[in-house]
Amino acid sequence: MDLMFRKERLGKFDPKALKFSSSIEHDSKIFYYDILVDVAHVLNLHKNGHIKREEALEIINALKEVRKKGYELNFEDVHEAIEAEVTKLTKEGKRMHTGRSRNDEVATCLRMFVRDHLIIIAEKIIELQSTILENAEKNDAIMPGFTHLQFAQPTRLSHHILTYFDMLDRDIERVIDAFRRANICPLGASAFASTSYSLDREFTAKILGFNSVLEHSEDAVSSRDFIIESIFVCSSIMLSISRIAEEIIIFSTLRFIELPNEFASTSSIMPQKKNPDIAELIRAKTGKIIGDLTSAMAIYKALPFSYNRDFQEMNKIIYDTMELTIESLEVMNGMMKGVKFNTALLKERSKEKFTTATEVADMLVKEFRIPFRDAHRIVSRIVSQNLPMTADAVEKTARDFGYEIKVDDEMLKDALDVEKAVERRRNLGGTAKEEVLRMIDKRKDKLRKNRRVIKRLREKIAIRLELMKKEVKKIGGILDVNG
Repeated sequence: MDLMFRKERLGKFDPKALKFSSSIEHDSKIFYYDILVDVAHVLNLHKNGHIKREEALEIINALKEVRKKGYELNFEDVHEAIEAEVTKLTKEGKRMHTGRSRNDEVATCLRMFVRDHLIIIAEKIIELQSTILENAEKNDAIMPGFTHLQFAQPTRLSHHILTYFDMLDRDIERVIDAFRRANICPLGASAFASTSYSLDREFTAKILGFNSVLEHSEDAVSSRDFIIESIFVCSSIMLSISRIAEEIIIFSTLRFIELPNEFASTSSIMPQKKNPDIAELIRAKTGKIIGDLTSAMAIYKALPFSYNRDFQEMNKIIYDTMELTIESLEVMNGMMKGVKFNTALLKERSKEKFTTATEVADMLVKEFRIPFRDAHRIVSRIVSQNLPMTADAVEKTARDFGYEIKVDDEMLKDALDVEKAVERRRNLGGTAKEEVLRMIDKRKDKLRKNRRVIKRLREKIAIRLELMKKEVKKIGGILDVNG
C-alpha cells in the first residue's frame, strides 16, 4: 500500500488503520540502506537507457540531500517518505520507482541490514573469544569440575574456560553460514513477477556489495528465511553466553570469582550485597530472543506466495534481536575482562566430596586388573559409607568383592592427588597442562583465521560499494557510501 497513490484509488485512509499499519517508527534502521538501494536502482535505470544522465544525476543529488536532512514521519514507511522528499526536490524523482516495487526494495534493504549486523556480531564474538583465551592463559589453577551441578572430578580452570571458546566458535561458523545466505540481492524482482523494463540485476547486486543475485523473482520478494536463520543464529549465541552468565552467577555465589564492580550492583537494603545483575539480565534477554525466534517463525508459517504484509512484523524483530545480541556480547566481554578468579579457593575445593574417586577406581584397574565395573563398586561402597579413603579401607572393601590386593600408601596418595589426577589426562582434549597449552595455541590460530575471514567479508562489501561511487562519478556526481 502506498499513501501517495491510495487517495485517488481508495480515498482517505482511516487514521487508526494508518497508525496500525505504519512501520515508519522503526524504519530508521534501514534508512541508510534504502538510500543506497535507490542510488543503485537509478544507476541501473540510466545504464539501461530508461532515464537520461541528467535525470539520474538530479535524483541522486536529491537522495544525497534527503540522506543529510532525514525524512518526515507522516508517511507509512521509509521508502514512501524518501520518494516523497526526493520528488519535492526534483520533479525527476517521479522516475525513481520505474521498474521497481517496494517488495524488492525492502527485501534488499533488510538483507543489507542483516549482513552488516552479522559481521558486527562476528567481530564481537571474536573480541569475547580473545578475552576468554587471555583468561585461559592467565588462570591455570586446579578446580572442581561439575556434572549435574555436583562436584565431579578435578580439572584445570584453563581447560574449563576453553569450553566457552569452543562453544562460541561454533556460533561464529553459524554467523558465516547465515551471512552467505543473506548476502544475495533481490533487487530487480519488482513486485514478484519481474518487470518488462530491461535491467541488469548483476550490476545492482555488485555495486550494493552482494555476492550474487537471488535469481527467481517470486522467491526474491517472498522469502524471509534469511531473517529467521539470523534470529536463530542470535538465539544460539545468546544461549551460549547465557551459559557463561549462569556460571558467573553460580561461581560468584561459591566465591570462586570476584565480579568486576562495573558489572555488579548493590542491594537497596542489604549493605553487604554484590549482585550479578548484568549476568542475570543476559540470562533473561536470552529468553526474549528465543521468544523473538518463535514469533518470527509463527509469522512466517503458512504464508502464501508471494508478498504478504505480515512480513513487516518480522522487521522490528530482526532489528531488535541483532542489536540486543551485539549489546549482550559487549557486556559479557566487559565482565570476562574484569573477572578475578579465586585460585586458592578453587584448588582447595577441588579436593572436596571425593572428586578423585574415579582415579582410585582407575588405579584398581591399572594396578590390579580389577574390571572397571567392580572397581567402581568398590570405591562407591567406601564413599557411600563415608569411610576415609585409606589403603586398609580399599583392601577390605575389595575383599568383599572377592579381590585380594595389597595397596601401597604412596600409590593411593598419587591417585588422590588432584594435581596428578589432572595431569594424568594426556589424551587429545584432556586436562594435562601440555595438552591445554597446545589447545590454547591452536585456538589462537583459529582466532587469527576468523579475524581474517570476517575482515575480508567487510572489505569485500566496502570495495563493491566503492564501485557505486565510481558509477556515480561517471555521470558527473559525487557520492559518500559510508554508513
